[in-house]
Amino acid sequence: CLLLARAMGKLQSKISYHTTKYRADGSVGQPGPAGASQQHSPAHTDAVTSVAALKPDLCVSGGRDKSVAVSSWRSGAALRRFIGHEREVTKVTSSLDSNRVFSASRDKTVMMWELQGTSGPSQHFPGHDLVVTGLAVSPDASQLCTGSRDNTVCKWDTETGECLGRAAISRNLV
Repeated sequence: CLLLARAMGKLQSKISYHTTKYRADGSVGQPGPAGASQQHSPAHTDAVTSVAALKPDLCVSGGRDKSVAVSSWRSGAALRRFIGHEREVTKVTSSLDSNRVFSASRDKTVMMWELQGTSGPSQHFPGHDLVVTGLAVSPDASQLCTGSRDNTVCKWDTETGECLGRAAISRNLV
């Protein structure tokens, strides 16, 4: 293992990354005035922990800063920011072309946010005893499935926030 770690260290030290020359629209820019790209404020103030597609031109991200952000793939601009979790956001998801965004957190909850709604969550899904680590939403965004380190999976009605079913999984981690 030590030999592999040393080899990986040497390999990684020789790789040079120049992420500043790439723009969000997929084209490659050149450093300097001729290829200068527009600068935007970052969507998060700490590390990004999860990213998901929202619409063909939008993505949603969650971060250690406890927030959820909706950003443009093309420009890189953060268009909407949602705050409500008490701890780090662990997962984000959405049904493609839906106006609903879902976020899971280390605070043991899941929240639903509406793109055209208020800045607060439109639905709250409490019920897990440990960090929520998994999220899946039905294509019509009417039902949500959550998984947690508490070894449970829950199915939710997104309109009412009611838990429709709960199953314990005999594994160490869902």
